Formats: sequence, structure tokens, C-alpha cells
Amino acid sequence: MIRAALFSLALLATPAFAQEDHADEHHEEHEHEEHEHEDGEHDEHLAEANGIRAIHAWANATDASNALVYVDIENTSADLVTLIGAETEIAASIEIVGLENTAGELTYTAIPALPIPAGADMVFAPNGLAIALTGLTAALVEGEHFDLELEFDGFHLDLEVEIESATATQHSHAGHNH
Repeated sequence: MIRAALFSLALLATPAFAQEDHADEHHEEHEHEEHEHEDGEHDEHLAEANGIRAIHAWANATDASNALVYVDIENTSADLVTLIGAETEIAASIEIVGLENTAGELTYTAIPALPIPAGADMVFAPNGLAIALTGLTAALVEGEHFDLELEFDGFHLDLEVEIESATATQHSHAGHNH
């Protein structure tokens, strides 16, 4: 997974990938869709805007001052988009990071911007990519959720982050279709 982060950094440095599409700059769209399942239940695990889908956002329960958020991001658009940050009211600061487990120690490298090519999926997961929250204002309690806004170049995407158990290694609803 750290290779994905390093690849993304390499994309930023490559002029051939520095695409600009000014047609959508003034078209900012905030959208959080709830999809209805066959059984009539609504799905709050999916947020979409401008061809970007964020699915299964989750974090581990913790009473520490730091936490990591994981999410699957799909670029279903025909354009390269760049994740440039995130915001939430429950943390003093946020950064996109590439994680690496070296000899049992979790280390990370900050990623200032993460390009996501057209048709690509980026999986933020333990020992891979994550959104690091520092300076949490309250404990993250299993079963609760919080709001997070992903910042892309030209638009924002609001999503709900589910809080899983402190030992979870994936979202508890991972594997079902959206």
C-alpha cells in the first residue's frame, strides 16, 4: 500500500499527469446519497459527488488523541481528481498519510495531495493509506459516527465515518454491494 502512496507522489511530480479541467471549477457540488436496499433500508455508507464515490468510511474506537480513518474512494469520472485534504470538527488537524508497519512499529509519511486517475480505486486501509486525525476533542466510541469532509481539487465530499471496535481491521459492513 505504501507503494500506492509513493506512486501518487510520483504522479504529482510528472508534468504529463498535471491535467487541469477548468470547466468544473465553479461547479461545486456537495452530495451525500442514501441508497435504498431491496429490504427498504437506507445505506449511509456511500457518499457521491462529481463522479467520486466514498464507501465504507471507518475508524477504530480510541480514547487517544490520534486516530486513523479508512475509506474506499472510487473515481468513476473520466478525469483525474486530486484529494488535497479533509476536515472534521472532532480533530485539531488532519493529513493524508501512507502507513508502513516496520518491525511492529507503525510509521507514516504525509502525502500533501493524492491524485486519483479516472476509473481508479484508492483503498485507505490499515498498513496502507489513511487519513490521520490528531488532537481529537473526544474519544471515538464504538457504534457511533462522525462527519468528515473530503477536499478534492474543485469540490468537497461529505461523508459519515463509522466507529468500529478498537481491534477492527476492516469496516464491519465491508463486502456488500453499493
